[in-house]
Amino acid sequence: MGRRLPRLFEDLKGLRSRGLIRESTEAQGDRSGPIVQEREVLAFAARWGLRVPDRFYTDLRSGSDARKRPQFLQMVQDAKAGQFDVLLVFDTSRLSRNWRQAGFYEDELHAAGVCVAYIHEGQLSTGPGQLQVVVNHALNEDWLDKHREKVQQGYRVHRFERGKYSGQPPIGYLMEYEQRFNPTKRAEEPVETGRLLPDEDPQPRIGFGDTYTRAELVRLIGRLYASGRYGDRSLAPYLNRLGYRNKAGRPFTGSAVRVILGNATYAGMLAWNLKRKRQAGEQSELVPGPHEPLWSVELWDQIRAIRLRQRTGAPGGRQRHAYPFRGLVTCDRCGAKMFGEPHRQVAYMACPTQRGRHGCEQRAVRSTRLEGQVEEWLRTLRVPDDWRDDIERMQRGLVVASSHRPAIDGTRIRGQLTRLRELYVMGDIVREEYVGRKRELEDALTGGPEQPSYSEAVLVKAARLLSDLGDLWALATEAERTEIAQTLFSAVRVRDGTIVSARLARDEYLPLVASAQARVWMARPEGFEPPTI
Repeated sequence: MGRRLPRLFEDLKGLRSRGLIRESTEAQGDRSGPIVQEREVLAFAARWGLRVPDRFYTDLRSGSDARKRPQFLQMVQDAKAGQFDVLLVFDTSRLSRNWRQAGFYEDELHAAGVCVAYIHEGQLSTGPGQLQVVVNHALNEDWLDKHREKVQQGYRVHRFERGKYSGQPPIGYLMEYEQRFNPTKRAEEPVETGRLLPDEDPQPRIGFGDTYTRAELVRLIGRLYASGRYGDRSLAPYLNRLGYRNKAGRPFTGSAVRVILGNATYAGMLAWNLKRKRQAGEQSELVPGPHEPLWSVELWDQIRAIRLRQRTGAPGGRQRHAYPFRGLVTCDRCGAKMFGEPHRQVAYMACPTQRGRHGCEQRAVRSTRLEGQVEEWLRTLRVPDDWRDDIERMQRGLVVASSHRPAIDGTRIRGQLTRLRELYVMGDIVREEYVGRKRELEDALTGGPEQPSYSEAVLVKAARLLSDLGDLWALATEAERTEIAQTLFSAVRVRDGTIVSARLARDEYLPLVASAQARVWMARPEGFEPPTI
């Protein structure tokens, strides 16, 4: 452990040595494969008087990650046990193609009293000229990055054009393998053919005592979704209740079902660059594959049509349930977005964490229960007669606060311009008022006095609407309630069937809501204290 490490090749004489051999491709076998590396290691040991290596550590895999090289890790353990003094390596790339790991394991070996001899470069890891060794390690990793990208692109194009599947087979399929003789490794090894086979291996159905195959499961998922009775989120808990599990043996989630439903492989197709094109918003190129499809073309077209209709709301489908809080409700226990789920003709809002993995105690709540709480709150909204005094007092407070800031707050005025434009587009103000307010704000932006947020006409209209919202909600249809909820709220948090907090969708609602008599679970405008009523 504490002995002086050799710095020159002449210092290696009589030391115990072992060889490290690595090959990751068949092509390397022609110029630097195991036979070539072993021959060079033995010649080097004889030339500099080392003891003949009593062991060679051979890894037939990439050098990008030492943790995946069992023989390499064994070599490190043997070095720490003091079994040899010098590690003989053909070149720096054989030790590692990760420059950080190369430096780390060199230090580990040095601490164990072992140096590394790089034969091709003529360098010792403990000798002079360490800069060149470090540069070589960095160049090896850079070469690997570029090589990996080029090989992966060419490999996938080559396979795609020949109708071969690339990557991990999706659930429901297994990769076909055949035995081929590898002359470099001097042994037969399984090589994938690129052809998918239906996974017909029996799997236990949890809690039912019988079995199923994953190919049958994928066929079932396609049929259930195409029936229109389930969405991807509601289909996941249904499959879990029936005892089905994913490839890892865990319950299905909505996202996992969604991936299955969007995979054209099940319809007998192969996709090129699917993930990258999907992220870029492009359609991936599809070609027929040689594997057996699990879905018919007609079933695949049905699935695609239903997915498109659910995403865009396109005509052609009948909406069975309206969910006024769709996209608004968040589970207050785990923070997940709750989703609409029908059960026995009743609409519920469910937590995906509880449904998918049972990792949350939040139970599904009826949508009508949440709607009733909103109605109760809306009926308490009674805008007081002196609400104008509240607004003026709030605006005076804003002016006082702004006196401590620069004379012109450009960011705020531009925000007011944006909101004013939205009011005009939505039809809440007439063109004459829009033009007048726009000119005032533009004057303020160029040096005029700061303007109040909204005209009295807008506030009067909003106050009248708030006073009648309770009755409007009670008489509204499901679609109208959805429109009101989506317009009024931007976020709602639910715990155990009760709305515990909510945030309004627009800032201009805040002064009126805060001035109203209701005080329940509503986020108030910052810096505004409502009067005591």
